Amino acid sequence: MEVHTTDMEDIIESYATMDELEGQLGDRFYRCHRGYLVNMAHIVRYDADSIFLSSGEKVYLTRKKHNEFVKAYMWYLQNGGVSCV
Repeated sequence: MEVHTTDMEDIIESYATMDELEGQLGDRFYRCHRGYLVNMAHIVRYDADSIFLSSGEKVYLTRKKHNEFVKAYMWYLQNGGVSCV
């Protein structure tokens, strides 16, 4: 698995599974697709099927997870999370 940093300069390789990584990272990260965990502090905006990050990357958001994501992101923002917006 590859971990991309916000400046897109560093790519870190990890041999942890997505489930393991998700458990270690906690509520600041959201699993929007089976292959993506996003840092909620770097979300610029989202729409029905995508999350746009401060790095310029667009990450796919499954339809099944859209409502869950919105709830998680709103909870994050209401509980002291910082957004890039």
